[in-house]
Amino acid sequence: MRCWSIKMRNQPPTYRSSSHSQHDNRHPLQNMATPRKPEPPKKMGLLGFILILGILAGLVWLVMLIFGLGPYKSNDITPTPTQALAQIGSETALPTMTLTLTTAPKATATATLTTAPTMTDTVTPTSTLELMPFVVKGGQESMSSALIRPELDAHWLVIAGQVWDLQEEPVIGLTLHLYGELAGYEIDQYVLTGSALAYGESGYEFVFENLVVDSDGSLHIQLVDTNGLPFSLPYPLQTFADEFKNLILMNFKQVR
Repeated sequence: MRCWSIKMRNQPPTYRSSSHSQHDNRHPLQNMATPRKPEPPKKMGLLGFILILGILAGLVWLVMLIFGLGPYKSNDITPTPTQALAQIGSETALPTMTLTLTTAPKATATATLTTAPTMTDTVTPTSTLELMPFVVKGGQESMSSALIRPELDAHWLVIAGQVWDLQEEPVIGLTLHLYGELAGYEIDQYVLTGSALAYGESGYEFVFENLVVDSDGSLHIQLVDTNGLPFSLPYPLQTFADEFKNLILMNFKQVR
């Protein structure tokens, strides 16, 4: 028993079955699986080509946008240091002003004299720019009041006259305004033409007692309408401390 056991350990027994002999007589089995051939590379379709073009166009647009190329190129040109200094100098420089002196032609003043209608008495000339409907005819006349108003003594100052129209006809109903200051008295009085017939049909008269004094331009007389609008310029009066010159005549004549 011990010897057999050793034999069995060195040479393992073999077994042959009946089925093994049967298979040995058959043909070997063929592999029914067909080997997989490598697939040829697929061709790029139209959609793929368009997609690649779109990606390339996007990359080009992004590069142009970042680096400012093509239509995204900035128009601002970076000036050189010399150009920058010149530009700063031109901006800060004060504007120059050129004054051209031209000699204006000398104006020649030509006096225009207006000839008044020929009359017996001379009408006092006035400025054509301030021409009023009435002017003083003949200027101021001074005389003694005893010649026209003998009832008044030499202590009365009388200022009187008449008013005529363009046809030398008396004008009745106009207002004479006498105003100013004389010997410390303020004077502001009105009378109507035609109220003092001793001087004529359109005569007027102002009388002041104890005011026969010397003055020059202290009193003014002016012809106005019923609303106070002027019909003539205001004319200054001169009075005298003289009993032979206590009557002042101021006659007005219409000129237009």
